Parts: sequence; structure tokens; C-alpha cells
Amino acid sequence: MRRRVARRLCLLVAALALTGPVTLAGAQPAGAAAVAFPAVHARTATLALSGQIQGAEEKIDITGSLSVTVVTRTNTGGGGTARIISALGPTTGVGQTTGGRYLFVGADSDELAFPPGPVTPLIASPVFREIGLFVPPHPIVPPHPISFLKVGVTVTGDGEIDDIVALLNLIEDPDNP
Repeated sequence: MRRRVARRLCLLVAALALTGPVTLAGAQPAGAAAVAFPAVHARTATLALSGQIQGAEEKIDITGSLSVTVVTRTNTGGGGTARIISALGPTTGVGQTTGGRYLFVGADSDELAFPPGPVTPLIASPVFREIGLFVPPHPIVPPHPISFLKVGVTVTGDGEIDDIVALLNLIEDPDNP
């Protein structure tokens, strides 16, 4: 009988020993400040592209789309970093001088810091590839790196993403204001 009581007592003490540290670990001491953990926010937008840009050889009328994904990570003291990933969708162009067709391809990633402030505009200049779709007897030309747009993102001090826009580096045409 004593052995059963001793055994039950040992099991009870063991059970209390296992639950005690869990309860104590979850409790905060009086006056302890709350610790802010970094936050991560993400947003994606697909934007239409249309306008005239300066290509490697000539002015090009361009149409297509751009997918922009923004991921922000805050720092514990405020502010943080934003990764802006820009990927072209089907984007083509027609040369104004030659009538030649162009294809624009690629994706780019930029990482920018933002301060702990109310709202911060961030601007990235992604680089893509311009491919001239000439057929023989024209020479085959390797893809040309081109940066023909700017991606703008507004981020709040806590990493929330307010807006995503893309602007082509348009050519001003005096004949067509």
C-alpha cells in the first residue's frame, strides 16, 4: 500500500515538474517591456505598360505588362528593407524608323532601405533585355540591357505597402505633346 501511495506521489510530483517550467516560461516578470518583433509584408501588382521609349537603335513604341512584387521586412528599431522584384510579362515594341519588331524580357530585383518615418517613397530602376527580332539577312544581335522604366513604391514606417506604380522613361515628342 505504501508503495502505491509513494508511486502515485512520485507521478504527481513528476507531472507538476513538467507543467511548472512551461507555466513559468510563459509568464513575464512585472514591469517587463514588450519586445517588438520584425514584421514582414508582401504585395503584388500587375501593371500595364504603353508608350514610346528610346531603344538601343531607335525610338520604340512599347506595349506590355509588368508584374511587381514588394516584400518588406521591418527592423526592431523602426524602418527596414524592401525587396522590389520586377518581372516583364509579354512586352513587345515596334521601331519608329525601321518598323522592326522588338521583344523585351527579363526580371530584376532591387533591395532598398526605408527609414522609420510616416511614409517613404522608394524608386527602383530595373534592367531588362531588348531583343531585336530581325530575320536574315540582318545580323543576329545579342540582347541589349535596357532600363526603360522606374518602379515606385510607397512604404509606411511599419513596413505596410501603400502603393505600387511603374512609369516609362517616356520620350518627349514636340510633334505629339
